[in-house]
Amino acid sequence: MKINKQNSALFSLFHHDVSEILKAKTYFTDKLWENLQNPISLSENDLGKEILEIIKRNTLKFSNDEIGLTLTGGFDSRVILAALLHLGIKPVCFTYGNEKNRDIQIAKFICQKLGLTYYNVATEKPTKEWYSKWVDETIKLEEGNAHLHRAHRTAAISELNKKHTLKVLFTGHLGGENIRGLSYNDYFASPFFEDFNESKLSFGENIKKQLSRYFLDLNDAEILELTKEIKSLPWMSENSDLNKLYFVNELVGKIHHQQDIRLYSKFVDSVVPVYLQESYLEKLTLTKHHFMRKLGKKTGFLEHPKLYCELIGKFYAPLLDFELSNGYAPKDFLKGNVNYIIKRIWQKYIKKLKNYPSFSYNEWYIDFVKEKSAEISEDIWKIYDKEKYLNQLNDTQLKTTEGFWHKFSNPIFFDLINKNKTLP
Repeated sequence: MKINKQNSALFSLFHHDVSEILKAKTYFTDKLWENLQNPISLSENDLGKEILEIIKRNTLKFSNDEIGLTLTGGFDSRVILAALLHLGIKPVCFTYGNEKNRDIQIAKFICQKLGLTYYNVATEKPTKEWYSKWVDETIKLEEGNAHLHRAHRTAAISELNKKHTLKVLFTGHLGGENIRGLSYNDYFASPFFEDFNESKLSFGENIKKQLSRYFLDLNDAEILELTKEIKSLPWMSENSDLNKLYFVNELVGKIHHQQDIRLYSKFVDSVVPVYLQESYLEKLTLTKHHFMRKLGKKTGFLEHPKLYCELIGKFYAPLLDFELSNGYAPKDFLKGNVNYIIKRIWQKYIKKLKNYPSFSYNEWYIDFVKEKSAEISEDIWKIYDKEKYLNQLNDTQLKTTEGFWHKFSNPIFFDLINKNKTLP
């Protein structure tokens, strides 16, 4: 990534280097758009057959202990696990991070019950020294194309590689977004895009608000140039629904998820994001399950778990009995919508099911940012407002979410990219 005021502003507004969309393979082709314009012609059975075909053609020459899966307590990876088991494949499953996390606990429990090889890696409590090491490694591996916030994933796949050599790794990237639609979360869907797409602020007000949030101050000419660049992006049209479609496929699929996939690929010969395969996307857009076909339906959100429950039941029914990280099992949904909704309300609002993040940005991260910010070169401070940055960093009311820390870590990230380029 070229580090200048323009690119830094774009990066801050979208949480990602959007110039990557020009270089990366597209996940939303003319064929997929054409499919969405045509009547529904395929069923969940056709979708299930395609998932099985993707797994078959990517596992033909490998033994069980050479096939891996990033398993969580969610639906996306469970469908893939069910498909693998249906084909007689017992994959090596892995998770990473805090063992109190429900995703990790559920994945471990499933593997124990089904006799699958399982690893949870990168379990040590993070420190600024540990993290700094993996930030440097991530920047070197990806030449600055993966954000420093992916460092713990680099640590995880590196540790797994030392424990167990995999030849192919299946992942659930983009399994949910193309079915349930885009969620605004200050993670991959930045506040700038949310404010724009939900018409919360005028375009000009929105730019100035978000640039100020990220310690950037552009003059009128620079904002005009930036505006032209932003309006050329496929997800910044006047059609809110169409914007979500392109945001999911262009930014989330091509840029956000690709960071993990590329990092995993440095350690595993073949990384297969099942739900990003062109053949799967072509089938999905011909079924009723693509989120663009559910727009305006009040019960559209129920079709996401319904589809996955049906696929799991067809592939490997015993997996319907294991709880998901949100507190209910797939079999609960199959008892009917009312039962499912009651159970979700009970878990989320009455029982208030507690979960721990697999990776937390706690006090150690504040120490990391403060230490690295003191080393930022003056070239980077020509882009960012140093005084405002340091004043906010010394605020005692700092949050611990990844979205919040983007604004403090961006100058550090760009500084480290520049320094890495100068290394012999």
